[in-house]
Amino acid sequence: MSTSGRSENDSGDDSGKEQLGKTIVTGDRPTLLKRVSLKFGVDGAVGFAILARLWQLLTGPVTQLLLVLTFAKATQDYYYAFSSLLGMQIFVELGLHVVLISVSSHEWSRLSLVEGEIVGDAGAKSRLISLGRMMMRWYGIAALVFAAVITVAGLLFFSKTPLTATAVVRENVAWLTPWIALVIVNGLQLPLLPLTSILEGCQQLAVVNRVRFWQAVTGTFGVWLAISTGFGLWSLVASSAIRLGGEYYLVAVRYRRFFGAFRLPPAAGEVDWQQEIFPLQWRIGVQGIMLWLANSLPLLLIFKGRPEGEAAQLGMTWTILTALQGASLAWIETRRPVFGALIAGKKYRELDQLFFRMMRMSMLMMTLAAVSFSLTVWWIGTRSEWIFERLASRLLGVGPTAMFATAMVLLQYALCTNLYVRAHKRDPFLLASIMSSVTLAAFQVWLGKEYGSSGVAAGYLLGIGCVQVPLWTLIWARTRKEWHAPELGDG
Repeated sequence: MSTSGRSENDSGDDSGKEQLGKTIVTGDRPTLLKRVSLKFGVDGAVGFAILARLWQLLTGPVTQLLLVLTFAKATQDYYYAFSSLLGMQIFVELGLHVVLISVSSHEWSRLSLVEGEIVGDAGAKSRLISLGRMMMRWYGIAALVFAAVITVAGLLFFSKTPLTATAVVRENVAWLTPWIALVIVNGLQLPLLPLTSILEGCQQLAVVNRVRFWQAVTGTFGVWLAISTGFGLWSLVASSAIRLGGEYYLVAVRYRRFFGAFRLPPAAGEVDWQQEIFPLQWRIGVQGIMLWLANSLPLLLIFKGRPEGEAAQLGMTWTILTALQGASLAWIETRRPVFGALIAGKKYRELDQLFFRMMRMSMLMMTLAAVSFSLTVWWIGTRSEWIFERLASRLLGVGPTAMFATAMVLLQYALCTNLYVRAHKRDPFLLASIMSSVTLAAFQVWLGKEYGSSGVAAGYLLGIGCVQVPLWTLIWARTRKEWHAPELGDG
């Protein structure tokens, strides 16, 4: 619904303006809920992002319980291995969507949305259109490469007999057709990714996150239906198909007029891919590949070399913790376009004030979530009821869970500083990221071979705490001082 003579499509832009520190004066006294929301930095974009994550956190245990009750341990191993192997998308996408958010946010600082149409500086609009057209071609090719490469990778990985004593059990799992269908559906999503990334950069997060919240809701019910009716691994396909429908709605329906401008070639200037995109893209791409190896390789190795069910334990614990981290990062990630706009205007003091406030909220939420989850795992382990015993058998013990949770809290700080620096359309993290990812992978594989999941958790904590966080903190402090002097804001 529109308000004050503006269309609903303006909601994302208004959200960004409020975040820039402008006060909107109205005759209405803010409600208690609005005052509390503002105090904790929750606007429309953050609110729906948090709602989506909160929904996943509330319904996630139900999903995991359904998996425990209906999936055999071998099938559950495949369930989490599928998800890890799909992360190989980074090999063809190369983290380009992150670059798109930063680049488009800089152009959007001179543009706005009126009645669904892009208006403002002709040069900025032309550059934004050129960016979108270029990226649609790039992602079209990437989708074809993804479908071919990931399908073959899955066939090679899953068709080889596992090295454990449960090989016969795993061979009886019908994984081939669901795997191919899953790759196809995810491949169809790739051409839509640059367009939704541009929407995020153009401060339309309030609308985008609202749609994604309803994606999460419908996706949950779709997965529950698939699991409870015996569709097994096809439940992953159902979830991806629902997500594809939501992304298509955003691009082809909700923002049809917005993207209508992209049908015509740019008229007053273009983004130079070689100078403005590639220098940042290849750095983020390499880092993404290394991060995938560090995060996914241990689970895939456990799938191959450890007893049946251990990969599922690691996968379930990791899924819950990453969902908690995603919810906590909503405070800072949804400000990415605003950071870009502030940097484009050289408003560094406002940038730092907003960043430090949001980072404190993000860190607080992640710490509370990590402690709560670790205590819950401990409590489940003390119960003797059959449902808790079965659930405990599909989760890691409290020791490795606490190590992973501690590492996630430390990582939260590093992720916040990384986002701050990349909002400048520069990325000095390449060498540090490679070093930390290689160290993470080495520690996890080395200790994991000897101690299983507990070793993986210890290796992850060691790598994050002793290598990644110190390196990224030093880079953030140095770049902030050099790039913003003499207007450095106080933290």
